Amino acid sequence: MKNLHKVCMVFALAAAMLVTSGMMSKDAQASFHFRKEVNNQNLHLKFFGFSQLEARGGNGVAENNSGGDGVRFTAQRIRLGTKFYADENVFGKLFLDFNKSHDTEKAGLPEMIKDAFVGYKYNKALFTRIGMIKTPNGLDYTTPGWNLDIVERNKMEKGLVLERDMGVLVSGRYLGFGEGSVDGTEMGHEHVSKGFGYDIGVFNPAGRSASVISDNADEIQDHFNSTDELNDLTGDEADNKLRTGEAHTYVGRLHFDWTELLHFETSYGVAQDAGGLGTEDYKVFDIGATSMLGPLNLKAEYIQGTDIQGIDGWERQTYVGTIAYHFTQQFEGVVKHYQAESEFPDAEDLSLGNTYFGVNMFLKPLADELTRGNKRSLQNHRLQLNYVLASGDRQECKSRKFEEGSYGECGKLGDAVLAQYQYKF
Repeated sequence: MKNLHKVCMVFALAAAMLVTSGMMSKDAQASFHFRKEVNNQNLHLKFFGFSQLEARGGNGVAENNSGGDGVRFTAQRIRLGTKFYADENVFGKLFLDFNKSHDTEKAGLPEMIKDAFVGYKYNKALFTRIGMIKTPNGLDYTTPGWNLDIVERNKMEKGLVLERDMGVLVSGRYLGFGEGSVDGTEMGHEHVSKGFGYDIGVFNPAGRSASVISDNADEIQDHFNSTDELNDLTGDEADNKLRTGEAHTYVGRLHFDWTELLHFETSYGVAQDAGGLGTEDYKVFDIGATSMLGPLNLKAEYIQGTDIQGIDGWERQTYVGTIAYHFTQQFEGVVKHYQAESEFPDAEDLSLGNTYFGVNMFLKPLADELTRGNKRSLQNHRLQLNYVLASGDRQECKSRKFEEGSYGECGKLGDAVLAQYQYKF
């Protein structure tokens, strides 16, 4: 009865969101574009953003809230960004998240800076970027956060990818069939076309990945040279602050598109010295596919992480399957299942499952028809409701998670109810 009360509270909030949406402007929102000609060059500035406001409840949420398992109101992403183009060759992107720390650095930049890169496009077969960018690792991870099937990325899968990082990325798209175009800022499978693609990148230690424990040694050393902070640390604490050495992260991805019927990709990455100098390299392999058959959208992904955080023998394999169906253009049902199998060098193996039952309501769609490309245009005004069912070794995972020095486990360890309201322009 107590859990039913929490579920009712979250769904009541969702209903209030839906009523409120009817009071908003009938004009669908879209990104804003500014164009100007300077010295015979066509300059183009695109301004965009989105916010995701949420209510969460249930035992699966309580583990992260010391106040109990009641409903919590929060925000997941609050982002603003720009893209800049000069003629057809030079481009850049700056993307900020105001729900992240502006003074805690990870992978070389404050956490609030999600993307910050410049690039040059020779043609669709060859373009390069340098700066903070998503590493090309993970089918679901390289899908934009505003275009997900469910409210969140589950840590069973996201905890294994190499996340964003500072480095150089060389890419090509839609090769072999003479179709498709790119602007250089693409990360996942944004467009509907045909052909092969690739991404090859070299990055700093992947400090934003949950599977890598690394920092930017040069920046930390500069900081310590101007403070007395290092003097206050001894032994392992001091060593951990300067653990990166000459480590790098290497990632490669191959993908193939055949209109909206098929997108396939596979990637492999290595993060050197994943737990500090002298530890094991973290290796991650990912393979996934998605297909849109009219109103039916199918996705499958497998990701394997080996020697997590540089610990020899710590491995996780995660299987992800998604079935989504548009009953109407504005109403979609989703079932998404995560299954993680974890192996440890000196502890029993664990198995954990999270199944999301979801409803997506696209309240003011921009798209006139339902295709993979236009489905992205449905996201400007969206309400998502999810019920998460946890299964497997939940109690053992929970006891290890809060036991000092043990292996932390990803995923939700109890059932949860999630509601999210998104607007995007």
